Amino acid sequence: KQDASTSQMIFPVAAVIEFVSSFVTLEPGDMISTGRLNAEEIIDFCEKWDPLPFHIDERAAEQTPVGRLFTSAIHTVAIAIRLGHQLQTEPVATAIGLGWDEVRFHAPARAGDRLRLRGEIIETRVSEGNPSLGVVRSLISLTNQDGETVISFKAAALIRRRPQSQKPSS
Repeated sequence: KQDASTSQMIFPVAAVIEFVSSFVTLEPGDMISTGRLNAEEIIDFCEKWDPLPFHIDERAAEQTPVGRLFTSAIHTVAIAIRLGHQLQTEPVATAIGLGWDEVRFHAPARAGDRLRLRGEIIETRVSEGNPSLGVVRSLISLTNQDGETVISFKAAALIRRRPQSQKPSS
């Protein structure tokens, strides 16, 4: 069980996924997981983008129903997106994001939380307009160390497809 940031791993997340995907092709239903949120990260982000007192001052945060420093919703989205990018085996494969649906904030992301990203591929299909591209839809959720869902959303992206000759065998 990981008890540190993914930045402290011996091998980057992308390298681990790339190694695994050299043996199998990721398909709908596959799940990928991964990282710790600290007070400094929260304060640095929120001082610039969402400087509400309870996001940048631990004493002010203690007076809220959360009871301790927690980050803004938009920072939570950014964390989920960043962890998702770390999981990509081929970052250049994404041609363009197509959108997010059903974005929900279930619980606050608090200082000290160990956050885990779960990405489940729910649909893959060849682009109707360009067969060298594919559409991938994923269900993304970020949970904390207690298993509480912090955020969930569905994401869609246009992905460059591997040429047939480069596809690994299952």
